[in-house]
Amino acid sequence: MDCFFIILFLLKNTSFTPSSSDPVIDVVLNAVKKLESGLENEQEEITRLKLRMDELQRMKEVNPKFDRNKPKPHSRIWTEPIPVLVFACNRAIAVKEHVKKLLRLRHPNDREKFPIIVSQDCDDLSVRDAVQSFGQEVQYLKHLAGEKANITIPNNHRMYTAYYRIARHYKLALNEIFKRYTSVIITEDDLNISEDFFSYFSATRYLLENDPKLWCVSAWNDNGKIGSIDLDAAEKLYRSDFFPGLGWMMTSKLWNELGPIWPTGFWDDWMRDPLRRKGRQCIRPEISRTGMSNYGKEGASKGQFFSKHLAKVHLNEKFVDFKDMNLDFLLEENYNRTFLEEVNSASLVPIDEALRATMLQSNGENKPNKFRVTFSGNRDYILKADAFTYNARLQGRSSAHSLQRHCYVLHKWSYDPEWYVFPEFGE
Repeated sequence: MDCFFIILFLLKNTSFTPSSSDPVIDVVLNAVKKLESGLENEQEEITRLKLRMDELQRMKEVNPKFDRNKPKPHSRIWTEPIPVLVFACNRAIAVKEHVKKLLRLRHPNDREKFPIIVSQDCDDLSVRDAVQSFGQEVQYLKHLAGEKANITIPNNHRMYTAYYRIARHYKLALNEIFKRYTSVIITEDDLNISEDFFSYFSATRYLLENDPKLWCVSAWNDNGKIGSIDLDAAEKLYRSDFFPGLGWMMTSKLWNELGPIWPTGFWDDWMRDPLRRKGRQCIRPEISRTGMSNYGKEGASKGQFFSKHLAKVHLNEKFVDFKDMNLDFLLEENYNRTFLEEVNSASLVPIDEALRATMLQSNGENKPNKFRVTFSGNRDYILKADAFTYNARLQGRSSAHSLQRHCYVLHKWSYDPEWYVFPEFGE
């Protein structure tokens, strides 16, 4: 721009009279005229912008809170419907008990806000009858049974056929749901739910809309066993790198991204792949809002993890009215600042000291309530996490609670998703 003005100034202020009708000179003169016209337009635009800047400055002086760059405050109240999608196959009693609980906990006035939809993949007629027994309270979605569909399954995965049918079922059902709705709460018929289940999801929906670094809200704490959670912190929520599933909410925007590339099998492991997650996180509670019912023994995994892990996750028993809480602290910028402050305020101690302080039979020494323990790699992490009977990741940091003391386990460097888990550590 400076060069433009200098050249134009020289042209305008250089006096010369063409000695002849030289076509080259005519071209130059025409160019000068165009530049003069452009300059006038530029000057008009500059004047307009200066007037606008003066106006904004006056507004700021009159109202110091005025800032045009400040984002408009978001609404924490989500008014659009959030359907509850229940996945079912061949467990009629499980479906009936699960839906009964949903209907009991859903407020009578929230029928349109939380429509309940049961999606069935198998051809078990008793499941259909169980769903239809609820009449207009529940919508029924039926698909061609997976065993009748032409599903391509690798020969070496024949023993995992159920997981391929489940992935197909999810894609079919979610495609249908997102033709009508902008979000969905996903449950399965073997889940139990807490009294504040609807309050939790209703109050957190706006977070997904306002934070691009969030991609789900889950009711499940994968480490929510007694001894690993603070039973007095039912209202506490976290951001987590781990995708928990087992009662979770997603948006149509996310489905538009994932639907076209949805896997043919093992959809939940696929969701946990860093390539899919792209640095995004889920909201999860300190105390789970879903729990595994005894019907979980009969699932696709044949109860593989049921007794050892899933059945031990504690279901919240204290009602929390989340809609009366300001959950903006979970937005990325706010959360990172406050969470890191909390972690960094904890005392950095060796693993032995942290374990000693959290033992049930404490020696009575005056120890701080919060600790930090670092680990140097996957083997070191597994050993230390196992010492706390704890095995999870929370934003690359782990957290275990015992005897009103909190211990954060932090990696010395960044998390490496390619870490190899040694065979001697089993699952």
